[in-house]
Amino acid sequence: MRRASSRIGCLFACLGLLVIAGCSDQPKAPPRFHLNPQQAAEDAMKLYDKNGDGTLDAKKLLASPPLAALLRNLKAANSNHPNSLTTRDIADRLEQWQALPTTLVSPLIIIRLDGKPLEGATVTYDPEPFLGPSYHAHQGQTASNGAAVLNPECKGYPGVYVGLYRVRVSKVVGGEEIIPKRYNVETVLGREAAACVPPPYCDGIFDLKSK
Repeated sequence: MRRASSRIGCLFACLGLLVIAGCSDQPKAPPRFHLNPQQAAEDAMKLYDKNGDGTLDAKKLLASPPLAALLRNLKAANSNHPNSLTTRDIADRLEQWQALPTTLVSPLIIIRLDGKPLEGATVTYDPEPFLGPSYHAHQGQTASNGAAVLNPECKGYPGVYVGLYRVRVSKVVGGEEIIPKRYNVETVLGREAAACVPPPYCDGIFDLKSK
């Protein structure tokens, strides 16, 4: 029985489980995500390119932390990449996701507040809406060491679909939210969850500040 290799070098256990024809004992692969890269890229520009100039620069990307993370990852892989995203940039990246055997990634999430592990917080990975109906929000609770595991996309398989996610961290104590808005309702946190993301940008480690 053959299994697709897992990528663990940058804190991801990437599950690209493949069905091998003729092997009756081979476990079924998790359902693939459905994604139209060109349409998704065009929808992203409609959402965030407010002046219609065809680019998403740093100012516009304040509205989309996941796309800001994507730009950072592209620049990490190619220092000559412009300081902005185009429709083609986004579509090309989404096409790259589709070309990979990886369907699911399991980010190792660790949340620290003021340098200390944050216990009892809810972590939400909220997908960008332009990715389409295959994508759903996922949550996990942090343990005493600040680590959290997200509820899975597919029953029987750990992980979430390769994608672009806003990350929200919340902890309510005595009926009041103790985590600043910039980490939840107005989050500045975003991640590209994909096997093609270079280290160290593929981790799920977040160092938050209370002030």
